[in-house]
Amino acid sequence: MPPTSLDPTKIDFQKYYFYGTILNIPPILAMYPMRTVRLLQQRKSSIPVSSSIFAVIKDVKRNNGVRALYAGATVFSIGLTSTKILQFASYDYLAQKIKENDHFGIEAIKNPSVLGGVLGTSSAVITTFFVVPFDMVSQQITLAKAGVQGKLVPSTVTNSATSVAPPIVPATGTAAASNIPIHVSGSRASLQPAQPMPISESLKLQLKQEGVRFLFRGYVATLMSAVPFFAAYFPAYEISKVWVKDGIQYVRSIQTKSENPFPPPESHQLIISSIAGSMASLAGVFVSSPSDMVKTRIQTEQRLQPTNGTGVKLPMPSLKWMDVFMEIWKKEGFLKFFAGTKARAILAVPGGALNFVIFDFVRSISTIKEPSMSMNQLPIPAEVMDGLV
Repeated sequence: MPPTSLDPTKIDFQKYYFYGTILNIPPILAMYPMRTVRLLQQRKSSIPVSSSIFAVIKDVKRNNGVRALYAGATVFSIGLTSTKILQFASYDYLAQKIKENDHFGIEAIKNPSVLGGVLGTSSAVITTFFVVPFDMVSQQITLAKAGVQGKLVPSTVTNSATSVAPPIVPATGTAAASNIPIHVSGSRASLQPAQPMPISESLKLQLKQEGVRFLFRGYVATLMSAVPFFAAYFPAYEISKVWVKDGIQYVRSIQTKSENPFPPPESHQLIISSIAGSMASLAGVFVSSPSDMVKTRIQTEQRLQPTNGTGVKLPMPSLKWMDVFMEIWKKEGFLKFFAGTKARAILAVPGGALNFVIFDFVRSISTIKEPSMSMNQLPIPAEVMDGLV
């Protein structure tokens, strides 16, 4: 039977989208350097990258300046803000439809934790399609501008009979993109690697070579990362929410002599949303780290046809999910799957707290009170709507 205590509200999604956009951009930009660190630690590179977040930030600033920490931020912010709104809106919409139809007669999804997992996974599947092109382009921009090792110094010309090393001229061919040293005929020594291809040219050539598929490269990998993340994220939020509520009640219960026990009632939702959101993010990050590593490798690979110094084309690396997974496992070991996890957690924990705080607030100012409602149009009950997005 439908619950007797109902919250007669309906979401005004026009307000929901507007305020969600305005309030989401600042925290994304504030935490963006953590994303840059994560990408640098996860990428495939012959140059070792420190596991220390601060060391990586220091290296990027020294080699490429502070602006490099925010490379790709514009594209990423547009994509993430749009998909966050779509994700939470689709979550709320699906939750409302399920409640209106009395859970479609499925007893299992009446459990809030199970319902949270189902809705979270469903919203992830819906939004992954839209986020991949933004994520794909922004990651390549980030690595192109923040991942280079500073400016190369031209080699000095020598008169040695065994080595000829003229000054380097930045190359724009595929050999440059593959970062393979170019050898001079008759020389025993290799020249410095050519400077990386400009990111605009690289993106243009990859798009020309792969077509529209380039923008959706890593869709399956993104889905395989998003599904475990959100499948853990929303149930963890539901469970954590109960713990935090119990904790608040316990703290208030021991203040029996106080006329104004702490925390005050008006701050309860903020505390619940922030703490439970943080714990949910930690759970999601841990569960999805291996899949996230594979996704990063697939999306940051430059699929330009590589050549060696004599112009012979080399085979392009496979971007199949299992092939990339096994390559990391065999060559770099199991622990490599958790590279960048600390940076990702630092990015996700406040982000998870803010997600729920922002969207709880956005929902509160986007609801339309409906004085009467028929039994065939039941909204989400208060226990689901309360802090659940």
